[in-house]
Amino acid sequence: MPNVTPPTLPRKPGQLLGTPVRGTLKGALATLVLLLLAMLFWLLIEQFRNAIQQERLSSINYSADLADHINLSMELRAETALNLLPAYAPPKDSLQLQELLERLRQTLPPLQSLALLSPAGEVLLDSTGISPDAAYLADWIKNIRLYSRTAGYFYGNNRDASVAYLLLRQTGDTTNGYWLLRMTPDLLQNLTRQTLNSNRPQWQVENTLTDQVLSTSTAPVTRVSSSDPRDMDDTVLLTPLRNSDWQLRGLFNDQMAAQQLLPGLIGKCLLGLLFSMLPVVALLNMRRRQRQLHEGRRRYHDIFEGTGVALCVLDLSSLPGFLEREKIQDSHALKQWLNNQPQHRRQLFEQLRITEVNQVAMQLLEVESEDGAWSKLISGAPQTGSAIGYQLVEAVLNRLQQLELEIKLADAGGCDQHLWLVLRLPDTRLDYHAVILSITDITNRKLIELSLQERESFWSDVVRTVPDHLYVQDVTSQMMIFSNHHLGHTLGYNAAELKQMGAYFWELLLHPDDAGHYHELRHQQRHGNYVRRLQCQLRFRHRSGVWRSFEIREQALALGTGEQVTRIVGVAKDITDQIEASESLRDSEQRYRMLAESISDVIFSTDSRLCLNYVSPSVQTVLGYDAQWVFNNGWQSTIANPQQLAGIYSLLARVSAALDTPEQLAPLRTQVQTQVFLLDCLRADGRKIPIELRLVLVWDESNTFEGILGVGRDISQQRNAEKDLRMAATVFEHSTSAILITDPAGYIVQANEAFSRVSGYAVAQVLDQLPSMLTVDEQQQAHLRYVIKQLNQHRSWEGEVWLKRRSGEHYPAWVGITAVLDDEGDLASYVCFFSDISERKASEQRIHRLAYYDALTHLPNRTLFQDRLHTALQQGDRNKSWVVLMFLDLDRFKPINDSLGHAAGDRMLKDMATRLLACVDDDDTVARMGGDEFTLLLQPRATRQMALNRAISVAEQILASLVQPFVLESREFFVTASIGIALSPQDGNELSQLMKNADTAMYHAKERGKNNFQFYQADMNASALERLELESDLRHALEQEEFVLYYQPQFSGDGKRLTGVEALLRWNHPRRGLVPPGDFIPVLEELGLVVDVGDWVLAAACRQLKHWHQAKVRVPKVSVNISARQFSDGQLGNRIANILKETGLPPACLELELTESILMREVSEALQILASLKNLGLSIAVDDFGTGYSSLNYLKQFPIDVLKIDRTFVDGLPCGEQDAQIARAIIAMAHSLNLAVIAEGVETHEQLVFLREHGCDEVQGYLLGRPLPAHQLEKQLLAKQRHTASDELPI
Repeated sequence: MPNVTPPTLPRKPGQLLGTPVRGTLKGALATLVLLLLAMLFWLLIEQFRNAIQQERLSSINYSADLADHINLSMELRAETALNLLPAYAPPKDSLQLQELLERLRQTLPPLQSLALLSPAGEVLLDSTGISPDAAYLADWIKNIRLYSRTAGYFYGNNRDASVAYLLLRQTGDTTNGYWLLRMTPDLLQNLTRQTLNSNRPQWQVENTLTDQVLSTSTAPVTRVSSSDPRDMDDTVLLTPLRNSDWQLRGLFNDQMAAQQLLPGLIGKCLLGLLFSMLPVVALLNMRRRQRQLHEGRRRYHDIFEGTGVALCVLDLSSLPGFLEREKIQDSHALKQWLNNQPQHRRQLFEQLRITEVNQVAMQLLEVESEDGAWSKLISGAPQTGSAIGYQLVEAVLNRLQQLELEIKLADAGGCDQHLWLVLRLPDTRLDYHAVILSITDITNRKLIELSLQERESFWSDVVRTVPDHLYVQDVTSQMMIFSNHHLGHTLGYNAAELKQMGAYFWELLLHPDDAGHYHELRHQQRHGNYVRRLQCQLRFRHRSGVWRSFEIREQALALGTGEQVTRIVGVAKDITDQIEASESLRDSEQRYRMLAESISDVIFSTDSRLCLNYVSPSVQTVLGYDAQWVFNNGWQSTIANPQQLAGIYSLLARVSAALDTPEQLAPLRTQVQTQVFLLDCLRADGRKIPIELRLVLVWDESNTFEGILGVGRDISQQRNAEKDLRMAATVFEHSTSAILITDPAGYIVQANEAFSRVSGYAVAQVLDQLPSMLTVDEQQQAHLRYVIKQLNQHRSWEGEVWLKRRSGEHYPAWVGITAVLDDEGDLASYVCFFSDISERKASEQRIHRLAYYDALTHLPNRTLFQDRLHTALQQGDRNKSWVVLMFLDLDRFKPINDSLGHAAGDRMLKDMATRLLACVDDDDTVARMGGDEFTLLLQPRATRQMALNRAISVAEQILASLVQPFVLESREFFVTASIGIALSPQDGNELSQLMKNADTAMYHAKERGKNNFQFYQADMNASALERLELESDLRHALEQEEFVLYYQPQFSGDGKRLTGVEALLRWNHPRRGLVPPGDFIPVLEELGLVVDVGDWVLAAACRQLKHWHQAKVRVPKVSVNISARQFSDGQLGNRIANILKETGLPPACLELELTESILMREVSEALQILASLKNLGLSIAVDDFGTGYSSLNYLKQFPIDVLKIDRTFVDGLPCGEQDAQIARAIIAMAHSLNLAVIAEGVETHEQLVFLREHGCDEVQGYLLGRPLPAHQLEKQLLAKQRHTASDELPI
């Protein structure tokens, strides 16, 4: 039948046709489509215009951001160059300028040349030798008027833009001139390299004065040209670049932007036009579907009435709602509802309406209308059971797809009428108003079937009552035609397994040893035309794996053409039980005897006269005696307590008395059951063990008494188990841990007193409850289900769970659950123990705090910081982001900590931690690594520039926060910080490498004067490595005798007479050669080796002077420099006394040189040390006088002999007026205090004349003599003595 919904009134064809969609509706829909299409096109055009405006705004914003980026880059390069240029000592010649140029090129690769200019713009010194652009530079500097600017730098270019200029003002006085850096013209390309992208807005950099285009966004400028007038029209932003002759022009071309956006607009228009066609297609399809529906309804009516099948149309649409109102959801509820309210039966069946019945159905049912059909089919007579209303309601309740049933009605003649009804229920309730019911008359077929069924039932019952397998097999195909019992099912296989094995499954299940015999018999039958009967025994494999034996008997059943046998009949009888029974009878006695001998219990028996006739060998294991010993001595000889035999003797006496009297013996079969006695027996080794003895009277099948059977069992383990149970009960009641016992379903059956103490619940309150009542929330309940799953798999679980007390308080508990199994391996119960671990958790949190946080500042410590840094590096590697690591070290913290005490230092560190936290975001990490060192880990940034900007911002905030003083003990103290910054992945991807590089940058910041921040650079590692190698070599230099002394002669003021020598330390490194003292002496002080090396210098100088005296070399004295650590360790006087004693040098020949800073550090202590040295007879000189901050008041108190004018004052003589005044003042002051004066660093004849004229006592410098090794100086002095030469430079 067609899949259409039938009409409600099929007898009125005029109502079947639908009404077509009218033209006005279609016109309205078409107009609506056109309006929507026009609106869509208007919106697309507006979106196109807005997109152009957005592109224009984006170009303006991008140009402004690019100008800021170039300004910052230019300022950074200027600052970098200014930091690398010497601040106060400009180069004096081209060679020094060239060296400076090479150092600058390492940081500024575009640098071509370097020049030093006067304030007026004149070239003072140029690395190129000649300055072809000198005139242009003078005019350029005059025009820019740099002196009026505060930035300290200015950018420009020459006339043809082939060279870029960076003009830097020298630090210090504003009249000192300028530095000029000439750079390649690709400087701007380097500054804007990251913006070279075709998808980004257009821009160009121009010279403000000449309108020359220096750089563009499209490609590098190879030939300088002027600005194009078209660029003027496309200009959206024109901004000058700070401190330069340059300006940035942002460009945007409306036509080009429109051309780029036009393809997208066209595509959207085409897409909108395509979608606008869909309603038109829908209208056409609707019209076609309506015509099809009208035609289908007409065909349906013709088929419904013209078919030869009885059909009824049912309306079940109101039935589901009625069932819902009555709350009937299943068959059981329906049956109960009808039993309780039988009067509502008709109301229920009225929901099943028959709306249509064709003529065939009316004739078959002998009715004239739908109501008659309803009465006969739906309602019916309840007593006859022919109505189908109840079955229909059940089918709707059970959501059956199809209902097929057979009913029996009585026709007009009173005869039975069998009908077959088929009803297909729709999938949805919307189609319940028209359900087709087909009716077929099967009365004749039913009568035939009943007759056949009766005959078949009789013979089937006969065959199936036969217990053996009766089967008929086709000879040709070997297929089984009939079998009363399926062999496969008998062997335990299901239908699926048998289907998989195939039709000849018995050949697969046949025993391999029987297969050959079976096939041979079959072969003989085929050759003998099945004349002989087949009889054999075959074994088949049962599904359980055992082999079942069958006795097979076959003979011919039917003959075909040519006297050929076509079928055979056979009987298969299962004789497995018979075979096993016979084998069991044969093995029974042997098996029981072996069982008795192998069992651990002692088994013995008596004959009918109560004489012992059997003892099992296990008596040897249990009692230590063999069976023969028991026969010889009697079993009562093993009893330790004879009184326990009273019950046994009573039983034996009772049986013995009745042995000869059958009438007395017969009642004992029912009166005397199994008797149990507990005996203490002695083993052969003397140990006493408990034995449970069971005695039973043995009777045969004819009730004749055969004797007594006894079984003795060692119950030592049982008693131990009972003891263990008592101990377990004691532990259960007195355990400090809460213990719960549940049944296999999880319900609590027992709890101890500790459970009440921990949880607050009484034991009676939790019995027969689930343990989930003790958990915190649904998440914990889900965790409990996971625990039960683990118990099912592993039989035990242990872990931490949050529980709640009866008061509602939550607490952590350590829970252990064990599944207890019985002897058969089945689950018997669960045992759960738990204890409150709140204190332990609190301790763990305190330990975690101590392990991962600094106890003073409460900041993360080194361990936690490294863990977070490792996580940040992994995240940055995955997300391709930049990680910022900062190392911070406080400057001058140690003096404050040492002077005010550790308590004040701790308060400063806490305040410092607070200031650092205020400078970073909440998701950044600030940690204290130890001492006054802090580290900062900033959140990763997407780009390197963002990471740089963030690092600079945080570093500047930190330095700015330290401008405010620290208030300690009502006084203000100022400290600064040195900050090193490293970026990942640029400066390393590994944790250790990144931390090392940040630490290196921090120490580089300290070397740059402290109170600043430095980014890590690759050359820092090289210098740090060189420093480490230097420190390592210095530690072994003294013991490997790598230090040597050079001696510089000192002369009288006129430069003619030798007055002494100064011992100068040099390091003769095996690879580096002669290392200058300025490179390694500060390292010696940091390493703490300066005392040992200083003592070696003192001893070596004294020995050398003593050697010269012995060699008749006239050297009056030797001067040795003393370090601050040597001076303040308190043992200097003793060591010098020992050295003078060992060398034999007179004390007056040794002069010690001390700096002003050493003397002024601790004045009172210095006075004491100087007094002790003077007591030795030594001469004391103040070195580098005038560069420190000594007080004249203290100076007159110190027992010193000589003032040494520093070389910085001698360098400016005699031209420098200030240096000359200082030198004259020092000489006059020293002479007024009766002190001698020596000037060092005398390198010119004019300096010597000036010092001699103003009364300087002694002079020292390269003019008179360079520092020389001892043997060379000795040779030179001896030569002068032999030739009586008075001076090297005559005046």
